Amino acid sequence: MAWLMDADKSILSPSMNILLNQIIVRLPGSKKILFKVGHLAVVSGSHILIQGESGKGKTTLLHLIAGLMNPQEGSVLLDHTDLRTLTEQDLSQLRREKIGLIFQKLNLIDHLTAIENILLCSKQPTKTEPTKTEAQAMAILEKVGLKEKKNVLTASLSLGEQQRVAIARVLMKNPQIILADEPTSSLDETNAGKVMELLISAAQGKTLLVVSHDHRIARFFPKITSFENLVS
Repeated sequence: MAWLMDADKSILSPSMNILLNQIIVRLPGSKKILFKVGHLAVVSGSHILIQGESGKGKTTLLHLIAGLMNPQEGSVLLDHTDLRTLTEQDLSQLRREKIGLIFQKLNLIDHLTAIENILLCSKQPTKTEPTKTEAQAMAILEKVGLKEKKNVLTASLSLGEQQRVAIARVLMKNPQIILADEPTSSLDETNAGKVMELLISAAQGKTLLVVSHDHRIARFFPKITSFENLVS
């Protein structure tokens, strides 16, 4: 596959965003192996869909890449940085600066409004971007079609609108890498299409990795593989 690089060359390639080497993940509190990844290298700017059934480890794979958990064996590198060498503080800073996460459960704060949820991504200035402003947040809300909902509590929004708020937070953050876990699984055909169009637009020039069992979204991706093809 064009987005996967040769194992020997990928270590030194400046175009490589994500590299997993000899990964072993075991079930919590058990010696039983959930999955193994021999070698996975993702080229910067790739848009990739990883398809697979629920409960096989797709979410765990994203958590490994985001540094939210560690494998029992092997290494995960982001932009040539081995996540095992970073402190928790360093990992948090890396996620703030480089990674946009869209969780299956969205992780929105129900008692905050749409714009307040988005502005949470501007509270921590990064080394590479200035602090975002409310005007920028409003422009992003308009882009995702939620300008009129800016002062509505996210708990009162529809599921499709909540998904758009989650994508708006990624737009606000402007990360290099976007990781999305089942972004359309609970949406109808119309809203699934709208959410994917927004997500693809937000990911222009960035690395986008989506895991999903929703076959409707395959048409949005030039590169598709199955989770079973990546693991053993």
